[in-house]
Amino acid sequence: MDYVTKKNTRFKATRSGGPGGQNVNKRATKVQVWVKIDNLPISDDEKAVVRKKLVNHINKRDEFETFCEEERSQEQNHEHALERMNQMIAETLRVDSSRVPTKPSRGAKEERLRHKHLRYEKKKSRRDAKVSEVEEIPE
Repeated sequence: MDYVTKKNTRFKATRSGGPGGQNVNKRATKVQVWVKIDNLPISDDEKAVVRKKLVNHINKRDEFETFCEEERSQEQNHEHALERMNQMIAETLRVDSSRVPTKPSRGAKEERLRHKHLRYEKKKSRRDAKVSEVEEIPE
């Protein structure tokens, strides 16, 4: 779903520091895009979620802001910035499914106990070796 379109945004083009050779010095290809959160076609509860989760992308005017300077064309950067905005809003509004708690299987329990017993045997053999070394030293 497109939450953000060219109609409900304002944008500004500035000079980019990205690729473009001499174009960088002549053309304004970096695009900054802003959209008022109140203008988004979502419910008030979803707007509150967007404000909370995207707090670092929202300015004092209650506008969601992003930029793009990846391409050499201003129009392509504008499209990429709108796609990025829509993607960020969609990810923010996506509800994660709750985890269904499970118990370990019988095989997993047996494997854990087998490793535990092997560790015990290893440490026991070291302990027995220390005791036998001490007893073998004549006085």
